[in-house]
Amino acid sequence: MTDQHSETNDLPPPPDSQGSTYEHRGIIRLIVRWLVRFYYPRIEIDGASQINRDGPVLLCANHANSLIDPVLIGIAVGRPVRFMAKAPLFDHPILGPPMNALGMIPVFRGSDDKGQVKRNIESLSIGADVLKNGQAMGIFPEGKSTDQTHLEMIRSGAARMAIQAAEEGARSVQVVPISLTYQRKDRFRSSVWIRIGRPIDVDQLLKENDDNVRKARRALTTELECRLKEIVVHLDEPKWELWLGDLEILLPPADPSRKPSVFLSHRHRIANAMNYFFQTDPSRAEAIAKAIDEYRQNVDSAGLRIDSLVLRASALTVLSVLLRDVLLLVVLFPAAIFGTLYHIVPFALVRYFAGRMDQPGRKTISSNRMLVGVPSYLTWYVVVAIVLFLLRVPWIACGSVVLAPFFGVVAMYYWRQAVATVSLIRHQFRALFQGNRLRELKAQRSPLKAKLAEVSSEYRATLSTVPSDQPLSSQET
Repeated sequence: MTDQHSETNDLPPPPDSQGSTYEHRGIIRLIVRWLVRFYYPRIEIDGASQINRDGPVLLCANHANSLIDPVLIGIAVGRPVRFMAKAPLFDHPILGPPMNALGMIPVFRGSDDKGQVKRNIESLSIGADVLKNGQAMGIFPEGKSTDQTHLEMIRSGAARMAIQAAEEGARSVQVVPISLTYQRKDRFRSSVWIRIGRPIDVDQLLKENDDNVRKARRALTTELECRLKEIVVHLDEPKWELWLGDLEILLPPADPSRKPSVFLSHRHRIANAMNYFFQTDPSRAEAIAKAIDEYRQNVDSAGLRIDSLVLRASALTVLSVLLRDVLLLVVLFPAAIFGTLYHIVPFALVRYFAGRMDQPGRKTISSNRMLVGVPSYLTWYVVVAIVLFLLRVPWIACGSVVLAPFFGVVAMYYWRQAVATVSLIRHQFRALFQGNRLRELKAQRSPLKAKLAEVSSEYRATLSTVPSDQPLSSQET
């Protein structure tokens, strides 16, 4: 590794809680958090009262959505948080400046550069200094972001940092597990459920381990992994994720509320039930999984989708829904066309350039679209306003800038709804010409749902027998 690279990744100094740097970062945080709230307008937070509003706090979360995750954690805890991020990002021409401005600390992974891994000792020491100063530090203890509904092995960095801070004089250090669950993390205007788990008291943990540092590190790492698994949507085997999606459709939540936690906690319960049955009764779980696979394959061969309304509703209900949706599309058409035409240029630019930046999977889509989209759309609004002012129509210029974001959101919703409506029309036509096939699929679906309802009731019954000191991964949440 060249000297130049080492200089680029010089570690930031420990923070001064009263310094002007933090005032500068505060402004940046406000802007970034507002942008993320605009991207994900429905953020629901559970358990925030468990986190100390002052004093040393180490926040440990699952990592599914690249640079969006740290911002959401900051929103959840309501205080400034410094985070660790992989070192190569600090050299990125777009990502580097805001990461440095927010006081993020580089982590040197062996997968990026084995020669730099030893510098992580310095990074952990800086994180310990953050805690010693009574501030909040954030870390993703899996060591990487992932698309899988599976918590990876928890690494020891969080425990090392927290215990070092306690050894060097920090008192009442909290280690707080946090779960970030996205309804559709790659989708603009989607929902997020943030769940704060039971904090770990580092002073108490050290006392329980007779102040033996090595023993305390192992105990803290193990306990952190356990508490994260209580609250994250975790499947013991990542290959089960396809069944998880099918089960969310076949067993929808009973609560009619549209709150993010209703759908996402339902996903969490299903994942826990899958882990339970695959562990306690694997032959039965595999038989149900096979039945789900057969049903999905039959649905696919009929040209339908497992979540299609024609499979779970009468023809009259489908027609009434289609009528409602078509009328809505007619009403919104003028606004949607205006919003589409106004934003077509920046939309195309963002999709092209952000797409070239994306890593495999979905873990960087939102981050890249925001990084490219914010300057692109702002520049476009300014250019359009200047052109309209030059054309001597200032009222139109001002009005377009004020209303453009609203019409843009309408256009986004409109085209999503239009695609869904066209898909439903196509499915209904197929159902009309495949009456016997549709009846067969419904006949296959009914006993499958009955079997799933049976095992669901059985799983709920087991929850009442779990001792209160057992992990929540085995309990109703």
